[in-house]
Amino acid sequence: MCRTVTKQSLVVTSLCVGAVVWALPGWAGAAGAGNLAALDQEYGFRGAHFGDGLEVLKGAKSVGERGACERAYVRPSDKLEFDGVRLSGIEYSLQNGRLTVVSLLAAPEACPKLYAALTHAYGEDTSKQAAAVVAQPFWTATWTGERVRMDVVGPTGCTVTITAPEEAILEERQCREDDRLDAGKGP
Repeated sequence: MCRTVTKQSLVVTSLCVGAVVWALPGWAGAAGAGNLAALDQEYGFRGAHFGDGLEVLKGAKSVGERGACERAYVRPSDKLEFDGVRLSGIEYSLQNGRLTVVSLLAAPEACPKLYAALTHAYGEDTSKQAAAVVAQPFWTATWTGERVRMDVVGPTGCTVTITAPEEAILEERQCREDDRLDAGKGP
């Protein structure tokens, strides 16, 4: 307990208050008031980094095409949960053979818990969605970091999409250039 009783204890009180103020940021992080810095630093998901090739997705199986230059994969070894919330799937989408999108899929009834887990891990979404919004028939939330963006659409289909906008733009441009060259329209 910190209180000022005498002139001599003033120094102790100042030190005590300083220690509390200094400790608050660390305490908030430990309590789960996260931010996107960790996701920005990872620049991907579970060891697969945006811009990486298929070789980083050990044992991945194709689950389909998502356009002319994009293919989605799953890793059977993935643990289908995020911060204790059950997921129905995790898909890794590659454009031109490079990772550009990671999608976390959950059942509609898991959406409120998943939103809470994301808020716990990454802080309040930048679109300032209140937790009560997840009870609405349709809602979206967005977290925007320095290099990574995360969007949640729910509750129907409850999908979390993690992207690196710069990687996606570069790969989309390459896809369009490849299409143009394939059509014989030259450089």
